[in-house]
Amino acid sequence: MNMAAKHPHLTDELVEKASLFAAGALPEDERREYVRHLEEDDCEVCRNEARELQTAANFLSLHVPLETPSPRVKERLMERVQSSAVVMAMPLPRPRRWLEWTAGLTAVAASAALVFVLNDNAQLRRLTESLSSRVAQLEVQLSGQRARLAALSSASVRVVNLAGQGANTGASGRVFWDQGRRRWFFYAQNLPSVANDKSYQLWFVPVTGNPVSATVFNTDASGNAEIEIDVPTSVTAIKAAAVTTEPAGGLPQPSGAFALLGAVE
Repeated sequence: MNMAAKHPHLTDELVEKASLFAAGALPEDERREYVRHLEEDDCEVCRNEARELQTAANFLSLHVPLETPSPRVKERLMERVQSSAVVMAMPLPRPRRWLEWTAGLTAVAASAALVFVLNDNAQLRRLTESLSSRVAQLEVQLSGQRARLAALSSASVRVVNLAGQGANTGASGRVFWDQGRRRWFFYAQNLPSVANDKSYQLWFVPVTGNPVSATVFNTDASGNAEIEIDVPTSVTAIKAAAVTTEPAGGLPQPSGAFALLGAVE
């Protein structure tokens, strides 16, 4: 892998390179080029990864006992041996140097095992970061749900139940009307989705005057919808909430059949 001047972000290939460097398993020419890249190219991405993995490697060398490499490690080593013309040309070690050759092979196996451990460590770190990010997102969602629950349980909230109409008798809806904040929390259940050329339209139905459009929506695959709507200051006394089926995008005034309807009691 040619070293770019600087890398914008960490990749699997860069992690592998840093792992081999930290384990001392890079060929000499690649090691020199990598050191040059770290020092002269001033690549913070590679430098930080190499520093962290070297720290992990030092820790492992002090605290982790040497174990027999896994079959996969041995397999990778054999692949490297078989693909190397230099190794293929080497004569078998003489009996009197058997211990030296065995010690060398053990060191190579240990280095390969360390590379895999460091790679696993980097992957675990990325997984931990991903999970931490997801936990933070869930905490934000939970905080929002708690705030909504507190708002819906307020004494100033009125509840309007909407019943399914016509072919939608199995559907239902509910409006939590936060009068203090002038906001509707609208929920629909078991209301079948409409075709692309149609929309559901929710209406404020005032005591006097024409209905006022609240929003245009469609339900999900389960027939559910959840919407927050601000109540315009022009809408004062409301006697009902209604949902009609309209052309896609909605209309200024209702023209289609009622899908849901409920009176404000």
